[in-house]
Amino acid sequence: MRVALARQLAGIDSVELGELPDPSPAAGQVLIRVRGAGVGLWDVGFLNGGFPGIALPFVPGQEVAGVAEAAGAGARVQPGERVYATLFPAGGGFGELALASADQVAPVPESATFQEAAGLVISAGTAYEGLVDRGRLQAGETVLITAAAGGVGSAAVQIAVAQGARVLGVASPGNHEYLRGLGASEVFDYHAADWVQQARAVVPGGVDLLLDGAGSQTRDQAIGAVRDGGRALFIVLQGSPPQLERGITGESFAAHGGRQRLEALSRLVDAGKLRPQVEAVFPLEQARAALARVAGRHTRGKIVLQMGE
Repeated sequence: MRVALARQLAGIDSVELGELPDPSPAAGQVLIRVRGAGVGLWDVGFLNGGFPGIALPFVPGQEVAGVAEAAGAGARVQPGERVYATLFPAGGGFGELALASADQVAPVPESATFQEAAGLVISAGTAYEGLVDRGRLQAGETVLITAAAGGVGSAAVQIAVAQGARVLGVASPGNHEYLRGLGASEVFDYHAADWVQQARAVVPGGVDLLLDGAGSQTRDQAIGAVRDGGRALFIVLQGSPPQLERGITGESFAAHGGRQRLEALSRLVDAGKLRPQVEAVFPLEQARAALARVAGRHTRGKIVLQMGE
């Protein structure tokens, strides 16, 4: 099978096209004929050596969608099924075939293409875990979402709206109308020195929940927009964890996907409450370019690789 792989973890430039033997599914595994593979900052992190213990050669790609080719004993997936899956942390998505654990596989949303479905797996899964499973966001609450125009943020805005929450977003000015189109009621420019004061003017008591995907200075500023006794969730990024005061409770997390969460995403997509946002689709041969686009940290929605037709 054709793959994009790295023979050493030396950054994006170490990725090259190559071939590996076709894998075979063991018990509890599903072999997927990949049609779409999401590209994320986590892939850049793996290639930069940020995750110890990775076997070489390494095939990036932690989220895929395609057709089940074969299944091992007990996998409960039938060949020919349209599926999407998380491959974290083993990777393997940047290739024509990928192995997934059966408990990390679910049917793709009926209304989504393979490329759209692949772009949902980790980004929308992270947003769902943060807002629903951990943040317990309730109808009528107000949530502030940083990095709101990225892959996680684009999904988070829509999921929060589906929960009946009021959504405030933080993004560059060029993305403000885009986010309003996804359902954000107000959007603030993180370049503005007083953006937190602007948010406080809109919600004088402060927001109930913060979902931060920006990290760094934006993260630290955003805490100031949370009400006393509110909640804050931080997607794991570089930098030390923030210090919380005023009775704010919070935690940092890295998403843990699974069949149930993918099924929840499918229900939202098929109900018209979550629209996959794919900025660009690259062929496998341009995996490096796709990774570089993501590494620039200014994508709107997701970048996806396409394999096959």
